[in-house]
Formats: sequence, structure tokens, C-alpha cells
Amino acid sequence: MNKKNGFRKWKNKIVVGVVFISIWTLASTLYNPIILPSPLRVAEAFFGLLTSDEFLADLLITLFRGLGGYFIGIALGTVLGVMMGKSEVIYEYLYSSVVTLQTIPRISWILLAMIWFPLDSSIVIFIIVITVLPIFTLNVYEGMKTVPKELLEMGDIFKVNKNQILKDIYIPSITPFIISGSKVASGITWKSIIMAELLTVNTGIGASMGYSRSALATDQIIAYTVIIVLISFIHQGFIELIYKRTRYSKSNS
Repeated sequence: MNKKNGFRKWKNKIVVGVVFISIWTLASTLYNPIILPSPLRVAEAFFGLLTSDEFLADLLITLFRGLGGYFIGIALGTVLGVMMGKSEVIYEYLYSSVVTLQTIPRISWILLAMIWFPLDSSIVIFIIVITVLPIFTLNVYEGMKTVPKELLEMGDIFKVNKNQILKDIYIPSITPFIISGSKVASGITWKSIIMAELLTVNTGIGASMGYSRSALATDQIIAYTVIIVLISFIHQGFIELIYKRTRYSKSNS
């Protein structure tokens, strides 16, 4: 039954993809390639980028900035979320600030960062960190709220080892929230880095998309967009794989 459902899902995705490509192909015949290039032109641009040494350099620096900012953001977010969940005083001091950070427009951070930082990788990493941090902090905090207080009280009464409490009570409670926050943060990371690179630096995929815009190379812009979407999907796929592996190892232990 599961195999049938899996086959049906893939079949539906293929059908949707074929219909989308067909409509795109038809529409591209009605417009200049600068306005709407055909799927074939975009495919040619895509594979042309993959074989370019310049693209490889841009890809590596974008990955460095994106993953660097992502991991710094979730590390800080984990610490802040746990602190807020364990202390009412810290929660009262930090919660409003974290929510405020989340509501500040990304473009505001970019403009401020252009004043505060040199126009290099540090500015891009900062923008990603400040964008990811509040989202992940709030997810971890929500996870901390689900930790069963009665189990913690029993642990105190029976003087259970703190490492055991962390392993058997805290981690199982907050893990789903960490995974959810990691996925959301992943999508935001790769959207944010393109905007940050486009507006602040002259290297990376975002900057290259800016050059393509200046050259009216719409096919390259779409090809770069496809690449960023694929990077985001792969990143989220790794997160899901780690989560499944963790659950599997726990179920067998």
C-alpha cells in the first residue's frame, strides 16, 4: 500500500512537471527571450553554469557564507531558546527583543549592515545570522515549553543524573521543534543570502545574478534560481535524513 502511495505521489509530481513545462514552452513562443526564455534555453544556461570555473568559485563562497551563517544562527538560537525555557526571568527580558528582531525587515538589516561591516563575507554571514536567530530561538523555546515538568520533578526527587535527564527528557521533547526550526531556517537562509550578495558584495551567486540582470540574461537568472532552490532542497533533505537516522537509532537502542 505504501509503495502504491509513493508511486502515485511521484506520478502526480511528474504530471504536474510536464504540464508546467508545456505551458512554459508555449508561453515562451509568445515573448522575446529576454522577457521569457524557453525551458531549453534555461537548461542550456544551467548546464553552461555547471561547467564554468567562475560559477564553481561563486557556488563555494555562497555555500560557505550560507552554511556559516546558518550554523552560527541555530547555535545561538538553541542557547537562547533553552535559556528562555528554563528561566522565567530570562524569558521576560529576552522574549520581546527576539520577537522584535523577527519583525524587522530583512532589507533594514542589509542597509544597516552595509554601514556596520566591510563589504565582504562578514556582512552576508551577519545578515543570515540575524535573520535565522529569532526564528530558531522561538522554535527551541516552544520545544522547551513541552518538556514534562512532572518528569523533571521526579528526576529531582530521585536525584537522576543530569546527563540522563538531558538525554531522556529534554532532547526528545525539543527535537521535533529543532527539526522544524532547522527546515524553516534553511529556506530563509538561501533566500536571504541571494538578496544579501546581490546588494552588498561582488562575489557569490547573488552577485552573479545581478550581473546577469545587467546583461539582460534572463535565462541565467532563472538557472541561478533553480540552483538555489536545489541547494535548499538538498539542505532540507539532509536535515530530514539526520532526523530519521536519529529516530531509527533510538528505536533500536
